[in-house]
Amino acid sequence: MKLLYACADGADDPLLWSGIVWNCRHALETAGVQLAVFDRIPFECPLPLRLRHQLHKRLGLKTHYLQIEPAVLRPAARRIAARFAEGDCDAVFCPGTGVPVHTYLPAGVPVFTYLDATKRSWIETYSGLETLCARSRRQVEQADRVSLRHHTLTFFSSDWAANEAARDYGVPADRMAVVPFGANLLAAPKLAEVEAWITARRRDPLRLLFLGKEWERKGGPEALALIRALRALGLPATLDIVGCAPSLDAADHALTRIHGFIDHSSTAGEKQFRALLREAHVLLFLSRAEAYGIALCEAAAFGVPAYANAVGGIPTIVRDGVNGWLGSLPFSAEAAAATLAAAWRSPDHYRRIALAARADYEARLNWPAAALSLKTHIARALAAHPAASVR
Repeated sequence: MKLLYACADGADDPLLWSGIVWNCRHALETAGVQLAVFDRIPFECPLPLRLRHQLHKRLGLKTHYLQIEPAVLRPAARRIAARFAEGDCDAVFCPGTGVPVHTYLPAGVPVFTYLDATKRSWIETYSGLETLCARSRRQVEQADRVSLRHHTLTFFSSDWAANEAARDYGVPADRMAVVPFGANLLAAPKLAEVEAWITARRRDPLRLLFLGKEWERKGGPEALALIRALRALGLPATLDIVGCAPSLDAADHALTRIHGFIDHSSTAGEKQFRALLREAHVLLFLSRAEAYGIALCEAAAFGVPAYANAVGGIPTIVRDGVNGWLGSLPFSAEAAAATLAAAWRSPDHYRRIALAARADYEARLNWPAAALSLKTHIARALAAHPAASVR
């Protein structure tokens, strides 16, 4: 099997889309799938569209979503189709990034996409469809319908995303598959290491970890409220903040350690990142909106269970009371504190949850598992495709 791995940006960028494009590429290659990388597809945009886009920005009008315009997406699709027509690949595989260059590929080309949500669901989740101008809303709907109808199979990273596609566009189950993204780690720790770390984690203080670039959306203020609620119960809780550097008052600074952005694709960054995960007891993932949550997979690899809000794709990763805990919106710091306090006061309970998080990482929240699932689904679909000739 040989796939044309097509994306708008650089497939060799370990930071692109939280590392998903790079990790997925290497996992597929390791699984024995040949790839012809076709990336950095030029962004072609007619001048009238650029002027329209600038007009919306300067006049403060509703958002014009330039990257969903058919006049932008069709040239990208033609470039991909022309490369596929060279005849050395069995299908096109597109990991979902900002520009859906796969949208208008000809119906006769076998196309597989790997997304965290439809464009409609993604925009609705993070900013709201009402923020878009009427033209862009129509084009979002059109792009989703065209790709979901024409493409051979759409992979989604969560049950939520697949359910949204079925609800909004009537996509049948046999045209979709759920394959969770894996943890974006240079090298996962060994099971024996993780078991030792879980045992060695100090009882004092209770170390909670925040991972995220967006302090507000990722629930940073809620994380601080939880720390205060835990301390009110007599638990010496602290918060490590990674990914951003929020402005905090002196009282909150005393409860936290701020590490800023850590590039864990680098050797130094990976070392620091691993040390924080090794010592953490619980990952706080209190997002107000989230299509998936790669950090949850990374924490699970280190045997760090998560307390997370049950929004978007998160429940595909975190199973309440099994490998972590799920809260609901509106967030209650007191309810979350009671749940974590009960686990903290029962070392056996905490150890069971922590080990279950690691077991779930080994079973399904890693890139080799994702690549094997993708490979199996694609091979099956190509075998049933009349024009397919699996190499």
